[in-house]
Amino acid sequence: MKPAWKTKKGAFGAKKSPPPARPVRRAQLIAPFGIGSMNDFRNDEALMCAGLDNWFITLPEQTLRIQEERLAARLNREFFVRPPEFSEEAGPKYKIPHVRFPLWHYCPRCFRMKRTTLFGGQPVCEEKSCSRSGRGRRMIPARIVTACESGHIEDFPFRKWIGCTCASDVDAEMYFKAGRSAASLAGIKIECTKCKQKRSLAGAFEKESLSAVNATCSGAQPWLGREVGLESCGAALQTVQRGSSNVYFPAVQSSIYIPPAQAAENDDIRRVLDTPAIWMGISSGTIDGKVNPQVVAAFAAMMGVDATALAAAAQARLDGSTGQRIAVTEEEFRWQEYDVLCNAATDPADELFVERRSGKDYGWLGNYVRQVGLVRKLRETRVLTGFSRLMPKSDLSDPAVQRLSIDQTLPWLPAIDVRGEGIFIEIDAESIKKWMSGTKAAGRVGPLVADFNARRTARMLSPRNVDARFMMIHTLAHALIKELTFACGYGSASLRERLYCNLANEKQPMNGLLIYTASGDSEGTLGGLVEQARPDRLPRLFEDALRRARWCSNDPICMESPGDGTVSSNLAACHGCSLLPETSCEEGNRLLDRGLIAGKIDDTLLGFFNGAPIP
Repeated sequence: MKPAWKTKKGAFGAKKSPPPARPVRRAQLIAPFGIGSMNDFRNDEALMCAGLDNWFITLPEQTLRIQEERLAARLNREFFVRPPEFSEEAGPKYKIPHVRFPLWHYCPRCFRMKRTTLFGGQPVCEEKSCSRSGRGRRMIPARIVTACESGHIEDFPFRKWIGCTCASDVDAEMYFKAGRSAASLAGIKIECTKCKQKRSLAGAFEKESLSAVNATCSGAQPWLGREVGLESCGAALQTVQRGSSNVYFPAVQSSIYIPPAQAAENDDIRRVLDTPAIWMGISSGTIDGKVNPQVVAAFAAMMGVDATALAAAAQARLDGSTGQRIAVTEEEFRWQEYDVLCNAATDPADELFVERRSGKDYGWLGNYVRQVGLVRKLRETRVLTGFSRLMPKSDLSDPAVQRLSIDQTLPWLPAIDVRGEGIFIEIDAESIKKWMSGTKAAGRVGPLVADFNARRTARMLSPRNVDARFMMIHTLAHALIKELTFACGYGSASLRERLYCNLANEKQPMNGLLIYTASGDSEGTLGGLVEQARPDRLPRLFEDALRRARWCSNDPICMESPGDGTVSSNLAACHGCSLLPETSCEEGNRLLDRGLIAGKIDDTLLGFFNGAPIP
């Protein structure tokens, strides 16, 4: 959104001042301030990120494109696009469009209300007494809005709430009066001085409160420029605070980049094919899946490389990217990464480079760990695919997951790619089987999983197949991340987990975890995290992590808790022992139990690492 230019009078005549800067970090435009979310800016402005239709006039330029063939095939897109980067010095070349939402504003001095439009400026109060300068005082956006579980959002129906009989919003003289009679919603009065109707906001957040005043969802999609939907949604509206956490749930798909086959490439060939414009020209000009010799020869002559070698390397890349089976489920997608991390040969020049060490090199840890991968380089791509409201949903086939654009033929989605390093740990499968059959682990998590799935079913979500093995691997990742914050220079918010645990296909067993950082420098690594995976350091890291997991400052309440955390989805896990920043955990700090890794005081065999030399 481009606000109107203002003029300032000076000694040399009128001068134009640029529109106010509203910077948003590139990564935040994927989450949490992606398309459809409200963002508060300076000067009491609330804006909503607009859809992709108006991000670029033409197709995004090559420098903003991200090539991630595996994820693009799964999401049925050609490529992904980085949001333009904001720069205070030179100014951004592109500006991400925003619309104004909520539309209702009120004056903080006289409480007069005014309704603007999606593309209008910030309203000002016309009362001269409200502003010392006499130019009008800026109004602030309303505190509450309404949303439905189908993902639509619209303004709170203030006029319907009080029973206003005026012909239109313009005719009404609305006031938002925050009195001192009560600190609750009962102290906020909505009044129309023209028709003399008034009512407090008491009860506005109750489930059926808006249905009582005949307020139903109109299907509004402000991020697509629609104050009213193309057709009425009819779903029940729920009152929510503008900054509430349930107003926006981004659906983000992530992927660890797996390099295609590059056996026919040398450094010069790789440099040519890694140029986005050249690779786009070669890959888009294929004939029946084969590279066009004339196109390859032209690029080879331009870059000064052998045409035959370039053709062979380009064809190898095409075969590697299109010949691989497209993963339909998230588990199949993870299996492809797991297989590469465990078995595939990687090259230091690739964007995924793993050095593997056998678990036998790690002393006592070899009884539990099959192998350790020192992931010196990796690239992660995070793609915003949609969003939901009130209830988090990520299945793109669900109609409650809102789309990001009106034009559904756009060949791209917004994404960011980040480079870093990590530690991959493959847990020994035989040790897990022995632990599962010889302990009470399955019985301990059974009631929790049943209750967890019952709550998901009540929220119209599909049940999940979760077992003690998954919760053990998940809790181990949390314990190691918390310990790594003391052992290396990364904060817990800079480390992320990626879990590999098969729950549906026994033919593709996965028992591993990846702890990685996506905040490395331009070369993709800082080295501190990988160094902790050396044979002389990792066992000590495990010992310290397990020692801390044995005891929590909230014990015995934490250890004996029948259900804790979000929707009671944890056992022995709290902020004092296991929980991490939300950006670090894939499961939203759910499905954790430190008893599964370190055991209980009265049942040490419950923990998977029951024989570890914990000091």
